[in-house]
Amino acid sequence: MSNWLDPRTWALQQGSRDADGLDDAGDSGGIDDLGDDRAWSTPAPAPGATLPPFRPSLTLERTRFFVDLSGTSKVIVDVDHVSGSASLYRDGRHAQTSAMPVRFPLGADSIEVVAGRYGMHRIHLIRADGGERRLDPAPGTPEFWRARLDRRHPRISRALSLCAVIVLTVNLVMLAPQALELISELPLWSDRFTPLRSPIDLPAWTNSALTVTAGLVAIERALTFRHNRLLDVDTDGIEA
Repeated sequence: MSNWLDPRTWALQQGSRDADGLDDAGDSGGIDDLGDDRAWSTPAPAPGATLPPFRPSLTLERTRFFVDLSGTSKVIVDVDHVSGSASLYRDGRHAQTSAMPVRFPLGADSIEVVAGRYGMHRIHLIRADGGERRLDPAPGTPEFWRARLDRRHPRISRALSLCAVIVLTVNLVMLAPQALELISELPLWSDRFTPLRSPIDLPAWTNSALTVTAGLVAIERALTFRHNRLLDVDTDGIEA
């Protein structure tokens, strides 16, 4: 009987597979094997614990990336957005958990993990020679589905990216003057200078709609690892 990493769930399974790839899961079976999502609430798995399966119901809370280290082992980083922590697994076994941002040592190499409210900012393998590469998103994660859309439908993917830039530009033009007006009303400014008056006066529902749209666009850009200091200043402000 041997352990193996199931590519469908990215969890370490016990038992063997036959020539057709079927599972030999041992003597436990049934619905109970699906597990309990409450197990994900544990911020730090026990050393050597097996990697839990990644379920679609957890996509708003977690994400997962992997990299093969020279064909010798598979490293998986499981990110918990709720707790702000990341867990490192080697060949399906838990090795380390730490609050983000974090750099996990892998001998001479390391993995840097930085996340924001809307998604990953950085998830890179740093080589000893200074080279780096981004880890691949694990199947089932939002980043995986977004990358697959880009491969299969590049035109749709480019259209989404362009729409995101347009939305951020509009938000910047519409909301920036109002933000400056609010800042100018603070005592630090108003005690010395005349408060500014925004030439744009939008109703509350419009501002709310712009804020919600900015949040959706921030998710789209996070899934594709795009960020611009000027364009994304609106969503960076929301995140802060």
